[in-house]
Amino acid sequence: MKNLKIKNLVVTGLILILSLIFSMGYSQRKSDQPLLKGSGGTKLEYNYPAGKTFKYVTNTKIVEDMDVNGQSMMVNVAMSMGCEVKSVGKVAENLKLEIKIDSLTQNVESPQGTNGGSVNDVKGKVFNIVISPAGKPVDLSEAAKIVYTMEGSGESNLSQTFLTYFPALPKTGVNPGDTWATNDTIDSKTQSNSLWMPVQSNFKFEGIENIDGIDCAKITATLSGTRKMSTQSQGMGDIKTSGPFTGTQTLLFAVKEGYLVKESVTSKLTGNIEIPDQNMNFPVVMTITSTHEIVK
Repeated sequence: MKNLKIKNLVVTGLILILSLIFSMGYSQRKSDQPLLKGSGGTKLEYNYPAGKTFKYVTNTKIVEDMDVNGQSMMVNVAMSMGCEVKSVGKVAENLKLEIKIDSLTQNVESPQGTNGGSVNDVKGKVFNIVISPAGKPVDLSEAAKIVYTMEGSGESNLSQTFLTYFPALPKTGVNPGDTWATNDTIDSKTQSNSLWMPVQSNFKFEGIENIDGIDCAKITATLSGTRKMSTQSQGMGDIKTSGPFTGTQTLLFAVKEGYLVKESVTSKLTGNIEIPDQNMNFPVVMTITSTHEIVK
C-alpha cells in the first residue's frame, strides 16, 4: 500500500512537470542570436505576407524514465497544438501577428493508466502578439490573458507557450558554413510553476534547400545546458526537477517570404526529481522530441 501511494504521488508529480514543459515552450532558446563568424550573405527576418493565413501544428512527445525505490517507472506524454498565424501590420519595426488556436490536446500514459484529451478552454481563441524581425517576443500581454487548465496539471496561460514559439534568427546575414554561438536563459514563472533554463547553442547555416517550391534557409544547432523546474501540487508541496541536458535543433525558414516552415528539436535530460515534503529524491531520464511545422 505504501509503495502504491508513493507511485501515485510520483506519477501525479510527473504529469505536472511534463505539462509545465509543454506550457512553457517547446524549444530551447528565446533571444536574438549574435553572429560570431561570417558576415554579409543571406539576411533572415520574419515578415509574414499580409492577407495570408499560415497553419501550424506542433507535436511534442516526452518520455520520462525513472527509478523509484529500485522500481522502474515510465511516463509517456503526447501533446499537440494547432494554430493559425497571420500578419496584421507593424508596430514600429516589429511584426504584429494574429494567432487563432485551433486545437490543444494532451494525453498521458502512466502506471496510473491513460488520461487526457482536448483542452477546450482555448479552442477558437484569437489574440495578437508582437515579435521582432529576429523572432524575439516583444508583447505577449494578450496571450497572457488566455488561461487554461490541463487535466491534473493545474493552470497556465498562452504567453508561456508563445515565449519561444518563433525560433530566433541571426541578427546579420549568413553564408553557407557560417557558425555562431549563443548563451541564453529562459526564466519563466507563473503562480504555481517556474522554469529556469540557461542554454548554450552552437549554430551552423547549412545553406538553402527547396521545400515544395520554397527556398528555405536550413540552420542546425547543438544544444546544452541545465533545466530547473518547480511546480506545486496539492498534497505534495513543491515538485522539483533538475539536471543537465543536451540536444539538437533543425530549422527551415522561408527566405524570401519570411516565415517559419519547420523546426525540430530533441533533447535529453539526466537528472533528479525531488519532492521535499515527501522526503523523496530519485533519478530520472527525460527525452523530449518536438516538431513544429506549417501544414496545408
